[in-house]
Formats: sequence, structure tokens, C-alpha cells
Amino acid sequence: MVMDIVAVIVVTVVGMGLGALWYGPLLGKAWQAETGLTDEKIADANMGLIMGTATLLELIAAIIFLFMADDGSAFNGVQVGALASMFFAIGLGINYLFERQSMKLYLINIGYMSLTFILMGVIIGFLR
Repeated sequence: MVMDIVAVIVVTVVGMGLGALWYGPLLGKAWQAETGLTDEKIADANMGLIMGTATLLELIAAIIFLFMADDGSAFNGVQVGALASMFFAIGLGINYLFERQSMKLYLINIGYMSLTFILMGVIIGFLR
């Protein structure tokens, strides 16, 4: 039980950290260009609300992964993370088609989600 709580906290922090890197120095400018967000629009946002809500959602995802990666191995975690990634990639792909969003934006967003989900699965599988 204690290790489960530690695992959930660790993967929540990892997910938020990866997001900060992914949408910051790694792909931030490309993401901004694809979404039409300017530095001014981002500066005007309620970042406390956005970051707090994002953290809560990462925490919920971590708890879900805790239940999904049930055999306590990193390999099972990779499998669960990869399957979750494919599930969300398909769902988001359908939305992006109807919304006429760019393939570049899709790849940026699904790349982050996929990497985060796989890391969540590996870490939870390893720590269980």
C-alpha cells in the first residue's frame, strides 16, 4: 500500500515534469505555432488553475494505471502504457480529423501522452 502511494506520487511528478519539458524547451514553440497560442495569451492564462487541474488529472491517470498494471512488473507496465497510448491515439485521432487539426499538433500531443503513459506503466510496474 505504501509503495502504491509512492508510485502514484512519483508518476504524477514524472508526468508533470515531462510535460514541462515537452511543451517547453523541446516542442513548445512548435506546439504554440500549431495551436495559435502566443506568449501573450499564455501569460494571460490562469496558470494556477491550469497547472492545478493538470496535476489532478495526472494523479487520476496514475491511480488508474495502478489498477491496470496489476502483475507488478515493468514489462506489464510497458504493455499497459502502450495499450493505453494506442487507445488514446485512436480517440484523439478521430477528434483531430473532425476538428481539422494538423498532423503536427496531433503528433506533438499524442507523443507526450504516449511517452507519459509508457513511463507511468513502467514506473508503477517497477515499484509495485
